[in-house]
Amino acid sequence: MTGPFSSASTSVLIVDDDAMVRAGLSMVLSADPTITIVAEAPGGAEAVSAATRHRPDVVLMDLQMPEMDGVEVTRRVRAAVPSAAVLMLTTFHLDTHVLDALQAGASGYLLKDVAPRELCHAIHLAASGESAFSATITRQLVARHTRTGGDSAGAQAQRALAALTDRERAVAEAVAEGASNATIAKALFMSEGTVKTHISRALTKTGLDNRVQLALMVFQAQRSH
Repeated sequence: MTGPFSSASTSVLIVDDDAMVRAGLSMVLSADPTITIVAEAPGGAEAVSAATRHRPDVVLMDLQMPEMDGVEVTRRVRAAVPSAAVLMLTTFHLDTHVLDALQAGASGYLLKDVAPRELCHAIHLAASGESAFSATITRQLVARHTRTGGDSAGAQAQRALAALTDRERAVAEAVAEGASNATIAKALFMSEGTVKTHISRALTKTGLDNRVQLALMVFQAQRSH
């Protein structure tokens, strides 16, 4: 694979209880010379152990697993290896557990039928601190959560968004639309370094862990209007 991510190898841990799925993902990723598979794990306990041992850049995490689901595994992996980005893999477009996984610290999510090129690109995005998620699907998930869980989260999100500066808020809203740092920089007439600074400050002010959680906050705030 060529492009902006090809200069360095990205290490990946594959977590899925289905051996055939693990084999398929391994085959796809092995075709990309800029990605190195450091380990595979069939379940939660093995995933946490492998993540701690190998400290991968990215963990591809199955959402639906027996004994310990992907949400709990994500929470434990992020606690053990904060530097590891977690990408959730799901079969369902509107699996409400995706929202729980994002709130637990996942950097994004992908459908299991994602094209190989898109999968590799998403892995590199996650490794670079960006996010891989569908803004449309995430917005639908937030809408469903708001209908069933009340609007307290939305009110809290509005207060958090109001604490940001105008530029930080503009960047946060662009992040919520799934825009990359380069796209945001061009649209808002600033450098990519400035975009990263605004995102970092927004995360610090809101107490969030990553840009996907920042996007969730923006969606929740918009839903509560």
